[in-house]
Amino acid sequence: MTIQATELLKLFTKIEKLRWSVNVREDKDGDYVVHIYEMFRPEEFDEKVIITPKGESNWDKGYHSFDSMMDVLDEKLEKQLQRQELIARLTDEEKELLDLK
Repeated sequence: MTIQATELLKLFTKIEKLRWSVNVREDKDGDYVVHIYEMFRPEEFDEKVIITPKGESNWDKGYHSFDSMMDVLDEKLEKQLQRQELIARLTDEEKELLDLK
């Protein structure tokens, strides 16, 4: 499956929504390494997706496939949304006690 430009843009949009960082570089084989990580907490999330010059996902190098990474990001976004909804239901006093205000 060839990764379309719009799919790549969706990947970057999800990363932006999570407020994570992304770095893209070309490796010695000519593949593109998309490095996705949490800037100040790389121990929490630090993964890579490999895209070949033909625009295909290459998980043979030991990283996530493109589709797998999209699923992972969807899960993270869902957790983020649930967390935001939970925080929104707290009273001002509860938010203050949890240092969320």
